[in-house]
Amino acid sequence: METVDRAPDGWEPVLAAALLGAERAPPAAPGPLAGLVAESDPGGALLVRLAAEGVHHLAGTGLGPEALAPPEPRDTFGPECPPAAATRLYGLLTEGTGARKRVEEWFDLAAASGLRPPAWLLQALMQQRDSLPATAPAVIGAELDWLARACGEIPAETGEAAETADWTEGTVAERRAAFTALRARDPEGARAALEPVFRKEKADIREALVHALATGLSAADEPFLEACLDDRASGVRLAAQRLLPGLPGSRYAERMAARARAALSVESKRKLLGGTAHSLVVTLPEESPELARDGVEANSWERRGGGARAGLLRAILARAPLHAFAEHPPRLWIELALRSEWADPVFHGLFSAAKRSLDSAWTAAMADITAEAYEGKVTGVRRTNEVLGMWAEALDLLPDAEWEARVGALIRARKIEVVLAVLGQGPEHFSEAFSAALLDWLAFVTRGSDALRRDLAKPWVIARLGDRLWPSDDNAAAAAALLARLPEGEGDRLRTQLAGLTGVLDLRAAIRRDFRPETTTGRTAQG
Repeated sequence: METVDRAPDGWEPVLAAALLGAERAPPAAPGPLAGLVAESDPGGALLVRLAAEGVHHLAGTGLGPEALAPPEPRDTFGPECPPAAATRLYGLLTEGTGARKRVEEWFDLAAASGLRPPAWLLQALMQQRDSLPATAPAVIGAELDWLARACGEIPAETGEAAETADWTEGTVAERRAAFTALRARDPEGARAALEPVFRKEKADIREALVHALATGLSAADEPFLEACLDDRASGVRLAAQRLLPGLPGSRYAERMAARARAALSVESKRKLLGGTAHSLVVTLPEESPELARDGVEANSWERRGGGARAGLLRAILARAPLHAFAEHPPRLWIELALRSEWADPVFHGLFSAAKRSLDSAWTAAMADITAEAYEGKVTGVRRTNEVLGMWAEALDLLPDAEWEARVGALIRARKIEVVLAVLGQGPEHFSEAFSAALLDWLAFVTRGSDALRRDLAKPWVIARLGDRLWPSDDNAAAAAALLARLPEGEGDRLRTQLAGLTGVLDLRAAIRRDFRPETTTGRTAQG
């Protein structure tokens, strides 16, 4: 490397002074480094000057002039968030994985507001870039790319660069991600590119690429997936078995439909006094190589318990298309399933089929019949915890608004046992109106008897509501009031849950407050 002339600095005078003695050292020349020397003692001052001038003197050693080019200018990427929001984000980032949900909520609010973190947060964000939520790149991705280039690093692939990555090279995860992106752009072209080279790939690669076909899945993929059922690798076969039920017109679906019709039928008889009596006829399937090829096999637990054939029935119904049951309305199938001696495999098999397709007629019938069964309105079905669990599962299939409407009616009817059972499922986030109604219900229950409060504390549902309730200031205050009004001497179980709910909801409300323009100072990340 050619010798590079150095700019004059204060290293030589300081070195000479160190050799001659601190008392004889000349004063520091004016400049930015002189301000670092605050010691009055000559020896201490000389040591500080040595450290500062030494670092300055060695800066850039071993680098050619081309490496010292200034970084590209930093563009303006949009308005910054309020200082309170920035302080909050820094506190959340320092808490680690425990605050991951709140960091995600922060970035959701930032994206919705069109705001970004200030420059002083870039270093902390860069250190955690790989663990930032999915909305973060839209908010801060461009600035982090700029910082990576300024530091001589290669920015993470985002946007078009990630979409055009070569799916034939890289690790299993990288290839799957690249192939998924290609499927999103061109499903037909992606499968056509995969077919000629598929058999040459290793088993783990084949499995990952078959899973990626879930993106843009269509009837055109059926021949390829059908062939994958005979792949020598079990993981590839399993991946195809999971995708094929999503193609109602496929050969796989028709095989399952035929098996479902052979296993279940409705027998109808005329009553002497008018009307028709219906009963469900169940024919348990036998194990076979054909069923195993389609992924229908009894597990070891079912074999030990003697329920292997019942397990096969449930698996067949779960994979069958709903048109296999078109001969009768959904309500009749579900009611007869609950009344059958094979209620568990039949109901849960039909439930899985309805969950896969989310057919509105089937999901509504599931919720209606299970509710009636638990209320004792279905002949031959007893009111049990198992039926209550089925009701909760059926409600979870409904759209969020309908789920809230039905559970809201249960809240108004003060059906505490049922409400607690269904709150374990449902929407990830509640609406503002439903949140207010739920908090009012909690206030009613906590003001009730000791027995009611014990029932409320049992399922450990209350603590998890903080992540789901609408995070308004009013709701946070209502939750705090619940905790404050809890009778003295109440058990730790309920108090702990209400404290958790209150803390989370208060923090979420504070994060939203931080984004208001009038907020100029922020509290700690704990709210």
